[in-house]
Amino acid sequence: MLELEIRGNVGYLTIARPEVRNALGPELVAKLTAGLDRIESDASVRAVVLTGSGKVFSAGADLGSMRTQGAGDAEENRRNALEMGRLFYRIYDFPKPVVARVPGPAIGGGVGLMTACDVIVAVESAFFSFSEVRLGIVPALISPFCIRRLGVAKARRLFLTGEKIPAPVAREIGLVDDVTTEADLDAGVNRALDALLQGAPGALAAAKRLVSEVAYMAPADALPFTADLLAELRASQEAKEGMTAFLEKRPPSWKASRD
Repeated sequence: MLELEIRGNVGYLTIARPEVRNALGPELVAKLTAGLDRIESDASVRAVVLTGSGKVFSAGADLGSMRTQGAGDAEENRRNALEMGRLFYRIYDFPKPVVARVPGPAIGGGVGLMTACDVIVAVESAFFSFSEVRLGIVPALISPFCIRRLGVAKARRLFLTGEKIPAPVAREIGLVDDVTTEADLDAGVNRALDALLQGAPGALAAAKRLVSEVAYMAPADALPFTADLLAELRASQEAKEGMTAFLEKRPPSWKASRD
């Protein structure tokens, strides 16, 4: 159902539910959350790759589970929705960079899983769809992350139409970052990892927090937070090592690699 592998300084989480096109159900949500907890506790892991097995990223929520939850106890229905929603926030707020390796389609909740990540690399044959309205529901839990990627106008249209978005178009509108051939997918992911692993661990976590905090602030309102953050990081051991290494023309001690 979920494969977790640590290779060098990178943790790999692979959704392996080919029988339901890597759909998200309550058990998988719990396993993904536990996998992220394990990776966070391992200081040697500096970045994460989230992917789906085979040629599908994720077909979204498991419809069998969704139908059962909708017909069941109202409080349990809401609790299950909260648990899935917390998984998206866990990825979005994860203190280590998360790269989505997208080997094929992502639909509904699968798009949410993808857009909660920091960098998205998809194959050119992939497509994406907010198909929820065609099932009588809406992309509620994933909306905060998708709207941040798409902007309000594009999100409104795509949430309403449920149309398929080919990978090249998804790159043009900002839904994914990079599009590769199937043969070059892992090379594209590795390029992203190589860039991420040059950053200091604390600075990477702070950069994610910076974007989340400042994105919707007025510039004047952001100043106290940004000044405090810069002052804090400037006095950190990471910053001292990074600036010293730069001046001494050597790699900083915290620079990592995929191997």
